[in-house]
Amino acid sequence: MPELGEVAHAAKLLSTNLKGKTITKFITDAKDTLVFPSLSPQDRSQVESAYVSKRIADVGRHGKYFWIILSGGRQSDTTNKKKTGEYDVMLMHFGMTGWLNIQKVHSHFFPMERSRNGKKPDNYDEKAAAEPWPPKYHKFLLSTDDGLEIAFTDPRRLSRVRFLKIANRMSDMETVEQVESELMRVEPLVRMGPDFSKIENRWSQDQFLEVLAKRKVPIKSLLLDQAVCAGVGNWMADEILFQSRIHPEQYTNKMSLEKKKLLYNMLCEVCEVSVETEGDTEKFPKSWLMLHRWSKRQKQGERPMTADGYIVDFVTVGGRTSCFVPELQKMENATGEEDDSASESKPKAKANSRTKRLKTEQTQEDKLVKPASTRRKTRQGDR
Repeated sequence: MPELGEVAHAAKLLSTNLKGKTITKFITDAKDTLVFPSLSPQDRSQVESAYVSKRIADVGRHGKYFWIILSGGRQSDTTNKKKTGEYDVMLMHFGMTGWLNIQKVHSHFFPMERSRNGKKPDNYDEKAAAEPWPPKYHKFLLSTDDGLEIAFTDPRRLSRVRFLKIANRMSDMETVEQVESELMRVEPLVRMGPDFSKIENRWSQDQFLEVLAKRKVPIKSLLLDQAVCAGVGNWMADEILFQSRIHPEQYTNKMSLEKKKLLYNMLCEVCEVSVETEGDTEKFPKSWLMLHRWSKRQKQGERPMTADGYIVDFVTVGGRTSCFVPELQKMENATGEEDDSASESKPKAKANSRTKRLKTEQTQEDKLVKPASTRRKTRQGDR
């Protein structure tokens, strides 16, 4: 599933190629009631007509959601002099396999159904795999006044596209910032937690610690809660925990204060780097676990290894496969000491079946634990 970095990449593509242009054609898949929820064929026809000739004012994102704001709000109050227009917003979520294709515009993103880690296979033939336009499984097509064409595709139909009207609640709403502020008050964005890649609106360290203090759940499950960490998905949660040296099954109420503070710093850092690199694995730090979780060693019947030679393992937490390094990520009690009783008090999570088939021998000597990235070690709370 596209996570924070991939969504940032999509938003950047739209902003770079669409902002300021006028829509000349907009066609949706009238048969798909899953991708376009609560929208009848008649409503869809009205939307298609209404969007033509509108100018794309801006593109925004929050967590795994992103949107296009259209200019030209319609006036709904003719008796008063106040500006009470409505603004059209197209709100999108990729689901598992959704993506945006822009004709003749390159993207480093590679659909997950064709790869295991978002990268093209070594034997991938670009020309042979080139799809005709419009691409297969497209859900809507949008054209602009300069001839550019964009297609939203989704083979599994788990994505969502909503057409919203943001009412002007103030006497004057002329900036896209004001429109976005109102957008965050409507469903489903109103239920989303902070996007930790955004310095200006994320929780401070103290606020984050307060949330941790009220929860008694495995930390992996907490990080995947979109009401707490909007945009964080499975691999990002694993990366955050690896950089923090925290076991994915570690309960939040048994974490030391030092670990909680480190977790906050790594949460901010991983989110920021994911957005800065736009999810491009070629630009990820070499120390990141993400680069080794789908190692070629698995095809040879061996366990994946980090760049420092540590064995990578898998465990199921909350129904999700979690990748971690047992030697570095250990269970602890609230004092920061290793908690040997944790494995005795409750059964261990069932290991991933793939892991059971891998060899378990480790021949390398023990290595010193290298500290987590210090890229933002000066951060304390809000910056």
